[in-house]
Amino acid sequence: MEEYKVLKVLGEGSFGRVLLVHHGIGDQKYAMKEIRLPMSSSGIENSRKEADLLAKMKHPNIVAYKESFEADGHLYIVMEYCDDGDLMQKIKHRRGNLFPEDMILHWFVQMCLAVKHIHDKRVLHRDIKSKNIFLTQNGKVKLGDFGSAHLLAHPMSFACTYVGTPYYVPPEIWESMPYNNKSDIWSLGCILYELCTLKHPFQANSWKHLILQICKGSYNPLPSHYSYELHYLIKQMFKRNPQDRPSASTILSRGCLTKLIKNCLPSEVIKEFEQVLKDTKKHEGSAARRKGSVMAGGSSNNRKENRRREDESSNRSPLERKNITEGLSEGTKEQRKSEQEGDIDLSPVHRRQWEERISNTVLDVLENASLLSSSFTPEETESGGVINYCEKKPRKQWNKETPRTLMNILTNADVSLAFKTYTIYKPALYDGL
Repeated sequence: MEEYKVLKVLGEGSFGRVLLVHHGIGDQKYAMKEIRLPMSSSGIENSRKEADLLAKMKHPNIVAYKESFEADGHLYIVMEYCDDGDLMQKIKHRRGNLFPEDMILHWFVQMCLAVKHIHDKRVLHRDIKSKNIFLTQNGKVKLGDFGSAHLLAHPMSFACTYVGTPYYVPPEIWESMPYNNKSDIWSLGCILYELCTLKHPFQANSWKHLILQICKGSYNPLPSHYSYELHYLIKQMFKRNPQDRPSASTILSRGCLTKLIKNCLPSEVIKEFEQVLKDTKKHEGSAARRKGSVMAGGSSNNRKENRRREDESSNRSPLERKNITEGLSEGTKEQRKSEQEGDIDLSPVHRRQWEERISNTVLDVLENASLLSSSFTPEETESGGVINYCEKKPRKQWNKETPRTLMNILTNADVSLAFKTYTIYKPALYDGL
């Protein structure tokens, strides 16, 4: 720590602080995240995971890791300092003056490159928002803050623990369903929408209506002067069924973004990356042809019925679809361990069984719920929900029980609190990662 001189505090939160520091030996500025270490050994290991994950993320569009160390009951993570602030600041400073489309695409393609990189490594970020997208003076965009990130045990695994910022989380999280990297795609769509409108896609004056808007996927269209490509991307990324959302690779294979990649990546990796995108397009084209040939195989009536069912399904949120009601009848020790770590392996060998009925849904509960309440103190609400960091105050954690319990937690809560990051976990089943 003696090597670093603290210049100023860049930000504070319930996790601790982010400091701007000067490294005397290298004569360079860095951002240093100061995290108060919990008392338990398991909590300490969880805190160290952010540094471990960030150290593995070596990409021009991800905040670079320098080192980490522990001192005086704190974990310090030293990272690249992004000297042009974050995207949320940029959006606020526009004061109603919309960004030009070429600037939006220039930033967006870099975000997608970062998300593709972490997803290729089976990492879910779980807290992608404009405040966690950083900029440099030379025009680089960097994805940062891996404090909520999680490494999936298997490419077919799904995470179960709720982690994220409510304004940016997808319907499946509010619906208490397992989720995968498509949740990050939804969050990325929220940022793209913000860049195009300077507003959040889901506007509400209460938590109840915010959650309803997200679960229904209801948002105002983009300004008409933006291109078809932007309208199309938003529509695809806000698909309520996660399976219908594109992957980061698919998004980057769109013509309007592919041509921008050469301006964002080092020349030595561009050719290799372009080949990956070509393979992605080829694979998706083959899948679409197989799907089309199967649908064409039936009678005219069958095809009409299939189309009718698909239309009905597309208009129904995942929340209104069949929910998981029974676990596996027999599980191996490895499966149980994976579930305890917050993952569910839904690979074909161990696929869960779905019951043929529709369970009570979050929307059903919310539609009949009274105004929401909160466990936040009056002082926290009056101060706009900014929870000041202190040594004895850990990050707020909510028990994930029933939707009604969650609603009771939120009664009278200021909707501005939905821009904060939260964790909800099941102590009996999961470890809260």
